[in-house]
Amino acid sequence: MVVGGSFLTTPIGTEEILIREKLSEEHKQIFDSVVEFVEENIAPKSKELEKLNIELTVKLIREFSELGFGSIDIEEEYGGMEMDKISSMLVTEAIAHGRSASWAISFGAHVGIGTLPIAIFGNKEQKQKYLPKLATAEWIGAYCLTEPSSGSDALGAKTTATLSDDGKYYTLNGTKQFITNGGFADVFTVFAKINGEDFSCFIVERGFEGVSHGAEEVKMGLKGSSTTIVNLDNVKVPVENLLWKQGKGHQIAFNILNIGRIKLGIGNLGGCKAAINQALKYAKERKQFGQYISEFDMIKSKFADMVVMTYTLDSMAYNTVGKVHENIERIDKSDPNYQFKALESIEDYAIEASMLKVYGSEALGFMADTCIQILGGYGFTEEYPFAKMYRDTRVDRIFEGTNEINRQVIAGYYLKNTLMEKIPIREYVKIINAGLKSGQLPEIDCDILKEEKTTLEILKMAAIIVFNEAITVYGQGLKNEQMVLEDLANLFMCLYNLESVLLRITQKYEDKMDYKMDQVIGRLQTIETANQATGIIRRIIHGVGNKHDLPKLMEKYEKLRSYLTLSDNIYDLKRQITDYLYEKNQYPF
Repeated sequence: MVVGGSFLTTPIGTEEILIREKLSEEHKQIFDSVVEFVEENIAPKSKELEKLNIELTVKLIREFSELGFGSIDIEEEYGGMEMDKISSMLVTEAIAHGRSASWAISFGAHVGIGTLPIAIFGNKEQKQKYLPKLATAEWIGAYCLTEPSSGSDALGAKTTATLSDDGKYYTLNGTKQFITNGGFADVFTVFAKINGEDFSCFIVERGFEGVSHGAEEVKMGLKGSSTTIVNLDNVKVPVENLLWKQGKGHQIAFNILNIGRIKLGIGNLGGCKAAINQALKYAKERKQFGQYISEFDMIKSKFADMVVMTYTLDSMAYNTVGKVHENIERIDKSDPNYQFKALESIEDYAIEASMLKVYGSEALGFMADTCIQILGGYGFTEEYPFAKMYRDTRVDRIFEGTNEINRQVIAGYYLKNTLMEKIPIREYVKIINAGLKSGQLPEIDCDILKEEKTTLEILKMAAIIVFNEAITVYGQGLKNEQMVLEDLANLFMCLYNLESVLLRITQKYEDKMDYKMDQVIGRLQTIETANQATGIIRRIIHGVGNKHDLPKLMEKYEKLRSYLTLSDNIYDLKRQITDYLYEKNQYPF
């Protein structure tokens, strides 16, 4: 059975992952087609779109949808393209080339959270009525979950749905907050509680009496996207517009979020690459103290950090997408419940989806901040793109569940899967303890990156030891220890990222691709990950171990740490990476 997060107890090199270098020609053509459209039609209009030009936003969504990209996740039977998840994610990444985060978020909300609930959970009649028009963007979709008093606590919603005496309709009352496309959407997926208890989902049309929206929010960023309150004042919704099942709205809300988290991380990847290229152009033209600022070591270090971070995000993004795609491919497409089963299969990788969302959003935030620093005073002006990028990207750490919530999801799923013995943490602890006692830990058998892979496996062992200790100390109560959970989530995430990087390099080596500079990135990322992970592990040991058996736990850790022998000149590694970037004159991977 497939279990998300199982990489932690699986020796590296035992599975093949998806890497962008091995995408099919068809996938590459899809990516190139999207890039061509957004560079020709979105980028030149980005300033106009930023003025909240709703007419232009909708016009471009419809033009893009005419090419089929508005229906990538919709079944052919209902006018869709029914592309695989790899294609869907490539479209999301490529949209970043349009240089309009506002338009990207408007389109993304429409085809994603605005359409997918109906595409996946709708019955045949609901799909026939709504999907063909959503596919062409004749109707625009929006997703109404958040409320003024319930953000992260989605199930705390106060919007009510009361069934009429004749059983023909529900009356909805409530207010939804921060609704993307709220000012112009035609169809809303609305969450409300039936009888004040059963959290459920409804399809609500703008034309229903009592539906209205408030003024546009004055936002820090994404100023060209519509974000409003949606008011529901005695809105009569036909009973046939109940989506999925009464009291099962959480299944829609949380599963759709998994897709949204993956797409957000992939979209961030496109933004990271664009940021590097734009900052590089400036650094190669700007002179200070008689030389181009790109020649200064501190600037080189910043570019190296951004390249490594982007390479890592790329690796873990397509590793995750590949796992999801492979899981979905196991499902019989003729199954009448295919769409729902496909969504369930995505939940199998909820851990990786949250990791991708967290790392992607924080990476792009780091890029925006670093690029402003590279440009100095000019970076702080609206003449260059990074002030806008800084504002636009900040919300990514709040969208699709805050990064704090997502870190709880990561650690929480690990705890759940361990207690249910889906991930064999306890069995692996026995193997580690036996290896430490005999002085013979399992060795990595490989042709490339032996030091790096050995480092990763030792770090995974140390992570397993401290995770098991936390479970021993707190039991199920660990779910309430948020500081420990945050550290565990960060620990698991940095190890997943490193594994994705090393597997990508290995596959390039095995397929006889050029991997020399990838290897430099892999070495630097391994050293940086070891520094990060050991710091987290020591913090957990001292935070948890002092409640149980600190000396014994420290002894195990020190024995494992003695195997961490990888070292190198980080400064030289960074210079090699930056020199390669300068030679290629753009993000080179």
